[in-house]
Amino acid sequence: MLTCALDQRLMAQGDGRIGITELRVGVPFPVIALEIMRFATAPQHFERIVTSAATFAPDAAVDLGLIDEVVPGDALLERALAAAERLAALDPATFALTKRQLRQPVRERLERDGPCFDPAVDAVWSAPETAARIRDYVTRTFKKM
Repeated sequence: MLTCALDQRLMAQGDGRIGITELRVGVPFPVIALEIMRFATAPQHFERIVTSAATFAPDAAVDLGLIDEVVPGDALLERALAAAERLAALDPATFALTKRQLRQPVRERLERDGPCFDPAVDAVWSAPETAARIRDYVTRTFKKM
């Protein structure tokens, strides 16, 4: 989820995977999380990414819009720094205004839909059984590694 909120998303080649597994864990999405995903991912894949709760290899993640670029692992830091330098070279006020303009539809959906859905989301997240499901998922996932 956090990756999709970034301005530039790089992922190392290899066996790593990325995805949105909340439904597999048994937790719902706050409106802001869905809007971050909707903004970042390829529109034709958005619903499948969210509802499948799958994780994807780097090349598939590019096709789906989860990441922008797959980079050899030994070049990842250098490429990330170069991307950060390119972004930092832009006029900050112009960049900020442009980002606000691009995200205005997201802001409007947050204001409209947040009050409708987030109280129910909060109730599920704060339930004791949700904490147990999260613990179980983390335990199962890290045993595989």
